[in-house]
Amino acid sequence: MKKKITQVFSKIKPIKGININTANIGIKSKAKEDVALVSFKELANVATVLTKSKTYAPNIKWLKNIKNNGKAKLLFVNSGNANAYTGKQGYQNVLKIVNELAKIFKCNKENILVSSTGVIGEQLPITKIINSLPLITTKKNKNNQDWSSFAKAITTTDTFPKGCYKQTTIGNHKYNIIGICKGSGMIAPNMATMLAFIFTDANLSISQLSKMLKHSLEKSFNNISVDGDTSTNDMVSMFSINSKKSNKEKPFTIKQLKKFQVDLDCLSIDLAKKIVIDGEGAKKLIEIEVRGAKNNKEAKNVALSIANSLLVKTAIAGEDANWGRIIMAIGKSSSNINQNKISIKIGKNHVIKNGEIKKNYNESLVTNHLKKNEVFIYIDLHLGKGLSKVWTCDLTKKYIEINADYRS
Repeated sequence: MKKKITQVFSKIKPIKGININTANIGIKSKAKEDVALVSFKELANVATVLTKSKTYAPNIKWLKNIKNNGKAKLLFVNSGNANAYTGKQGYQNVLKIVNELAKIFKCNKENILVSSTGVIGEQLPITKIINSLPLITTKKNKNNQDWSSFAKAITTTDTFPKGCYKQTTIGNHKYNIIGICKGSGMIAPNMATMLAFIFTDANLSISQLSKMLKHSLEKSFNNISVDGDTSTNDMVSMFSINSKKSNKEKPFTIKQLKKFQVDLDCLSIDLAKKIVIDGEGAKKLIEIEVRGAKNNKEAKNVALSIANSLLVKTAIAGEDANWGRIIMAIGKSSSNINQNKISIKIGKNHVIKNGEIKKNYNESLVTNHLKKNEVFIYIDLHLGKGLSKVWTCDLTKKYIEINADYRS
């Protein structure tokens, strides 16, 4: 799979009222940026969805405490250190960052979002971080938007920075939607070692942002899996940037909001797929579509059962047309299944129809499909109208190498 896919950073049109600064303070290495700060000229409306992990990090605790605020002045992100499972000191370090930024920007602490990603169980180099903040914020009043640097600064085991851009037209106005994310391993539904930040100059209320973000998550980030592990630090935030111009615009109609939702969903799916494409050691992107379940929830359950099966993922890595592993994964799901009604296609090739091997099944055609960078698996359960589509990747020896050597 081509990891160095075409990036969109040079095509992104700036959004007024956002300033981005990044720095290398030595958390990751001497050569890589590892701190990013996004500031907003005016308070931005924000909606955030957090990890469902019960061992969530101190920064998630902070966000849980302030998430109902719905307003953001600053977003601080560090990479290379997750500040997870670091006890009281870990939370105190989050508060130190918040307090220092609140002083510099003369803003309320509740309007500061903090995000961390990296190694679990190590304290943040808090002195380094605090000492770096005055330098990072030197250009706080300038309209600096280096989205590429921002994307690079939040990466860990990622092999490329991830960003997506979409311009949508509603009425006579054009609006920008910019998405930046990171993620490569520890990727599973309910998000994973995954951070995503979406910015738009469309004037959306906090409740609209929250509703739209949750809708998009269910179509994108909650439908991907690399290794079935959910991280301690996951978060997705969406910001609506307020300006004098946007405040004068009329509220969107229901029809216009639906149009925006479609474009937001497309951007979120593109971001999510980039995370899967960059799955640690992955060579193939796998799309699994399940139809005919009793409902969408049961369809998703079956799709994820296949996506999280190590036997399915390794078979695809080895380009082995062992469709029996797909049958196994369907059967172990908790969804309603009638094995006499199951149909399976791999690529355009029918393997199973109505619970039986297709008479003209040709294994060599399936093997040829498995040699491609993108593999498609279609399941029809013939029980109802439930539908779900999820994305995963193959599992190779490289995944073991990356994670065995992660801290060395």
